[in-house]
Amino acid sequence: KVTMKKFVYSLSAGNMRCLVTQLVSCLVVMTAIHSLIPRDCSSKGSIYSESKIREIQSELKTYRVRLESEAELLKKINTHQRTEENLNVAISQKDLIIQGLKEDLVSMETKYNETLKSKEGEENKQSEEGRSETPGKEEKEVDGDQLKNDTFLLPNQLTREAAPVGIAIAIVSDNNAKELKKTLDSLIENMPATGFPVFVSHNGTNEEVSKCILSYLMKDGERTNIFHLQYSMGAEIGPVDTLGVNSLHRKWVLSTLFDKYAYSKVVVIDDYVNFAFDVFDYFQASSKLLDTDSSIMCVSAWNENGQADFAKDSGTLTRTDVFPDLAWMISAEMWGELKADWPLHGWKAWLRNREQNKERSCVIPEVCRVSVRKRPTVSLKDEQFYEQYLSKIKLNKNPVKFVSMDLGYLTKTNYDAYISQLLGSSTEISSASILKDFRGKPGDLKLMYDEPSSYIAIARILGLTPMLKEGRASASYHGIVTIRYGTWRLFIVPEGWEKDLQAVKADSAL
Repeated sequence: KVTMKKFVYSLSAGNMRCLVTQLVSCLVVMTAIHSLIPRDCSSKGSIYSESKIREIQSELKTYRVRLESEAELLKKINTHQRTEENLNVAISQKDLIIQGLKEDLVSMETKYNETLKSKEGEENKQSEEGRSETPGKEEKEVDGDQLKNDTFLLPNQLTREAAPVGIAIAIVSDNNAKELKKTLDSLIENMPATGFPVFVSHNGTNEEVSKCILSYLMKDGERTNIFHLQYSMGAEIGPVDTLGVNSLHRKWVLSTLFDKYAYSKVVVIDDYVNFAFDVFDYFQASSKLLDTDSSIMCVSAWNENGQADFAKDSGTLTRTDVFPDLAWMISAEMWGELKADWPLHGWKAWLRNREQNKERSCVIPEVCRVSVRKRPTVSLKDEQFYEQYLSKIKLNKNPVKFVSMDLGYLTKTNYDAYISQLLGSSTEISSASILKDFRGKPGDLKLMYDEPSSYIAIARILGLTPMLKEGRASASYHGIVTIRYGTWRLFIVPEGWEKDLQAVKADSAL
């Protein structure tokens, strides 16, 4: 077949004419021969013998077969040539179509650039003239007359008497207007109309940050529930580095909201987070735990082990004795203990110190109610840590009505008994590498470790954050880390956990 195709495609017009001529010659020869054969071969006087006649008939048959075969070949050749001609026409049409599309694309690009230049010209013209006749939501600004008539629009001007009731939300900004705007947009999208006054605080006099905050203070000519705080470090403190400024800024915010405005609960949030829909319901419900259980230092919406692979149940809350440093709420009573010794540096490590926090715990969700965005200015090491761990944190998408739930199981006595019962009934495994052998089986699993370095090795195998904070695993409770792994709950437990919990229980009884 391949040889025949090569032969067919190699035929030129001259070869075709030659072939046709040969076929016609064969036809003439056959006709002449046929005329020599008498109609009645058996008649007397025939000059041909029967054998000769059969030989001639055989040759005629051979010529006929050849003629039919060559005629069929000629038909195929004609068909292939027509197909080739059609393909050539289609290729030429395709080139024309492509050329037309290129011309259309160039035309569209030219029109787009012209429209863009025209739009930029109009925007520049509006900017020069002042305010646009129909400003958009984000373009709307508060004018000078409004500032004179409503002093609460100015930084730090809200009075104690005029401060709205509720749980105060403190957004601490580090002078990045773009990140602050993303955080405020996410907050407003999920925040109820009342019950959570928002105080946005920034240090220094960054004009872009000030404009960003000011744009959220008014909506449709009415005051919103957002207020502007501005921190200015006193000269008497002396030179302080960036970490020192961050620590002093947070202390000032807490002091302003607790001591000046007399709030009973304050939630401290950084300016690079996104919020889940039920985060405010979560804070509202869990705030009561701060009043009823003195062993709880704070409530946080953040779980550092909240990656999607390890966090499944949106309605589960746990205790941790490792302070989570993001989206945390404390009470006025707790602030009364902390404010006198608040450090100049390392405020996070200070809050994790056991002597400082008096072995108290924080409440955290299994599935996070906040997530973090990558900060614009971070080191390569921080960027790698974010991509490997923090970017995989799961933000809750299944709202839970915590206010209608009984959270009494989180008080110390109840929770210690609860976690002890779970650990006592769980199946102990020898290594993280054999977890796959339990896939699909019901029940909880327990994996023991003897020292912090052993936990780090386990964390690396599982994909948890392989680091310790003040000598303890992130989100752990007396060294116990609880995660979901596949279809079961996995406890990563230090040796001697029974004695630890019993000692804590005895101290509580005293």
